[in-house]
Amino acid sequence: MHKVVKPDGVFEPVPGLYSQVIVTDSPVRYEIAGTIAYNSDGYLPDSMADQCRGVMHNIDLSLAAVALTAANVIRIRIYTVDMDRFIREGSGIVFGYFTEGRPTSTLIEVSRLANPKMLVEIDATAAPFNGQSHGL
Repeated sequence: MHKVVKPDGVFEPVPGLYSQVIVTDSPVRYEIAGTIAYNSDGYLPDSMADQCRGVMHNIDLSLAAVALTAANVIRIRIYTVDMDRFIREGSGIVFGYFTEGRPTSTLIEVSRLANPKMLVEIDATAAPFNGQSHGL
């Protein structure tokens, strides 16, 4: 497993929601592109909650393609067009996906995403654990 480091003196605005520092001994990293909520049929849900569920499902599919899971994610970057709505309706879904440890994260409000109906996009970095096989 990756090691979480809690630096002394760093304020944690929402304790336990994310990790400040993660140490991994894996030389391999997987960068997962900005992921959106479209399903395989091209359907995009309307609500923030449903889009967050769709994004995390699609990230899960990307991780599975290289034999990794949510536990391997060491960093996420969340882009949303509505910060307050994301915090209220989506943050629990996104961060709840990481049950075995929270990745480092950045949350950014943007004026729009590629499609004006998109409310959230997330990219991720994952790394296998020491000795874990991975899909290269």
